[in-house]
Amino acid sequence: MNELGLLDSRWSLILTYAASGMPMSVFILTGFLKTIPLELSEAAKVDGCSEFGILYRIMLPLIRPALATVTIVNFVPWWNDFFFPLLFIKSEKLKTIPLGMSIFFGQYTTDWGMLFAGMVMASLPLLLLYIFMSKQFISGLTSGAVKG
Repeated sequence: MNELGLLDSRWSLILTYAASGMPMSVFILTGFLKTIPLELSEAAKVDGCSEFGILYRIMLPLIRPALATVTIVNFVPWWNDFFFPLLFIKSEKLKTIPLGMSIFFGQYTTDWGMLFAGMVMASLPLLLLYIFMSKQFISGLTSGAVKG
């Protein structure tokens, strides 16, 4: 990251998280797309739909549960990550929430009240994400469970 000039920038984290999340995302989405019948896209082509139209109007609504699963499975570790921001981010204004909460740990004392308040505030976006996407998340996880 230092040779690329990405040290102490958001791009170092974005590239790291994209590279770490891609294998699982490809695995989940490929498995889900294989269950969609090819006849759907062929029928859309016959009806005059473009390739982009097939993707946007046919495939995207069908893979919404898989996209919700990929979003939640990838977002939770990224949101809670401490290690990569510790390595790549040096400036105070770019620190992530878990890294920023480390200032509440002192050598001889810990501000437990501020630490727990920060933990609650840090968990709210994850909780809201799961609440709004739980139906699709559960559907995406169980879609490949039953074969028949």
